[in-house]
Amino acid sequence: MINLNVDLGILIIQVITFLLGMILIWQVFLKKFSKKLSERSAHIKDTLDEIAKQKIEVEALKADFQKQLETIDKKFQDKIREATKEGSEIKNDLVLRAREEAKLLLVKTGEKLEIEKEKMLKEMRIEITNLALSIAEKVLKENVGKQQQEKLVADLLKELEKK
Repeated sequence: MINLNVDLGILIIQVITFLLGMILIWQVFLKKFSKKLSERSAHIKDTLDEIAKQKIEVEALKADFQKQLETIDKKFQDKIREATKEGSEIKNDLVLRAREEAKLLLVKTGEKLEIEKEKMLKEMRIEITNLALSIAEKVLKENVGKQQQEKLVADLLKELEKK
């Protein structure tokens, strides 16, 4: 068998040394380490709180931006309606002016046609008078009978119809 001689004095000294070492490690290293861990934990907590605040601010900015976009869109739609209305008014004004100009042109054209008509009637009267004088002259020169006069008048009428 194995001889397990344990020296009780050495064992107690080792236990005391172990406990002193643990206390020393606890006091020197673990307290500092624990302090650093709690500082780190507090820093992480503060950072997460700051992130949450910033997230709320971003959401508020996003909502404000959305409202501004809606306002801009509404203004844009209003401007489009206003421009369309102005365009319609301009179109209607142009159509009205064109109609007035067309009426004025029709009146002027009617007046010109009336003047031309009067001019042509005067010319026809002069021509008819000249033709009548010609017939009278021919009748007088030939001193013809009634049948020949009627024939000359019929010929004259045919000539007038041709012109």
